[in-house]
Amino acid sequence: MIANKNSKNTLWVSVMAMVGVTVLLWLTVAPLGLTWDEPAYMRAAASYHEWITRLWREGASLLKPAILSAYWDYNHEHPPMVKWWYALVGTPLVKTVGLVGAYRLAAIMLSAMLVTVVVVSTLRVVGGWVALATGIILLCMPRFFMHAHVAALDVPGALAYIVGILFFWHLRNRREWWVTVLFGVIWGIGIATKINAAFVLPTIGLWWLIYDRRGYLLGRMVVGGLIAVVVFVALWPWLWVDTTKRLTDYLLWVTVAHWQIPQWFLGQSLLPPPWYFAPVMAVMVTPLVILIVAVVGGVVALPAHRSYLHLIVISAVMPLCALMVSSTVYDNERLFMAFFPMLAVLAGYGLTRGVLFIKKSTDVVDWRIWVLGLVLIVGLPMRDGVRMWPHLLSYYSESIGGLPGAARLDMDHTYWNETYVKAFDYLSANAPTNATVWIESYSYDVPHTYQIDGRTREDLRFVSNDGYSVWGMKTTQMAMYEADYVIVTYRFTYWTPATRALVASNTPPVYQIMRDGVPLLRIYRQP
Repeated sequence: MIANKNSKNTLWVSVMAMVGVTVLLWLTVAPLGLTWDEPAYMRAAASYHEWITRLWREGASLLKPAILSAYWDYNHEHPPMVKWWYALVGTPLVKTVGLVGAYRLAAIMLSAMLVTVVVVSTLRVVGGWVALATGIILLCMPRFFMHAHVAALDVPGALAYIVGILFFWHLRNRREWWVTVLFGVIWGIGIATKINAAFVLPTIGLWWLIYDRRGYLLGRMVVGGLIAVVVFVALWPWLWVDTTKRLTDYLLWVTVAHWQIPQWFLGQSLLPPPWYFAPVMAVMVTPLVILIVAVVGGVVALPAHRSYLHLIVISAVMPLCALMVSSTVYDNERLFMAFFPMLAVLAGYGLTRGVLFIKKSTDVVDWRIWVLGLVLIVGLPMRDGVRMWPHLLSYYSESIGGLPGAARLDMDHTYWNETYVKAFDYLSANAPTNATVWIESYSYDVPHTYQIDGRTREDLRFVSNDGYSVWGMKTTQMAMYEADYVIVTYRFTYWTPATRALVASNTPPVYQIMRDGVPLLRIYRQP
């Protein structure tokens, strides 16, 4: 049935989804390369863990301002909650599963929570068929599947945003004071996870204006917001010192003072890109059939389901709208990660409604037609994901002709350094002792993390135009032409004139990664 009148199955579905997704992601994590941001969060988590351990042993002396600043200052441009989680779950596992494996396992658990939350919420409102389709469709989106393994902030940020919204909706008819308090606590944890959770307010506010203008819900938003601010500060020891100044500095940072991250778009490095970048990028990286079926799902919602499904629509669109208004921070699809789970809900609903329409039934789903429809929806994305594997950040949808079409449009072929690991494996096997390897700016931490983890040879000297490592390891600034090897990734924003000249010289690479005839990475051996 498309409607589920009870919640008896919620617990076992939650357990199965959580365990199943965690196992799936863990079994597929090994080939996926470390990304640019992860080492910074690993180092912060290690610092947090040391502070927690000392606090347990030494007590209140660890609350002195100087000590708080020493342990919590690093990476204070981002809220602490994910790093709390990585510190408590990931750091203790480093000796067991390695540096990269430990923190990625912690991240995988959060991704499994996200899938579970969306599936269970959908189960309770529109039934098991839609919920099952939602989970499968979400995991068959290649870009999301990659992000679900990564020890960064983007999927946890989506989890925080979505949990706040769904909690508000599911308990909208409960008037008890504790619901408002709990909503505020959940929202505060969300903002302490990633600032994107602030968009809970416009999302539920717009839904409230359209569907349910009861006064106590407005009060819940106001009071819950005040509680959220208190929880946000309480969860972040960095803010316990000089609170007013640091909170002001943080708010300025996330609004106007963040360092600028340009976006490569249609052959140009732009800051900002055009207002329509976010929705266009969403179309480019979302499997076309899933997108179409999701649109259908949003349109054909039955009256009993419209309140929920239109909240899902608003939740999917809000992150895109936030980027459309204005920003100086872009990084492809990372900043609208919540779009994908919400789209999966709509696609699951669209599929199930389509099956009911074909059978001219009001509530009995023919499982054979449902399975066939699901295969048609996820078949192409799965095929393309296998073809791109393990470089899923190079996936582009059929809407622009896949990766070859993206190359013709002069889009990035890859990004976030995820291809580097294959280059390091090649160099570890083939480069002479103490070889110098030129890498792109701001990329030191990826090879250094692999060296700490034992995957990349320690004698290899990674050099670049800059010289900074979050691990405090020795870095060397060196011009490209001075290095023994040059690694070029096809993320064009950070190409220098020297990079372009080297690629244009038609010098044959000693190693390259290609997908669908399109280069993702090349290694050049210099004389």
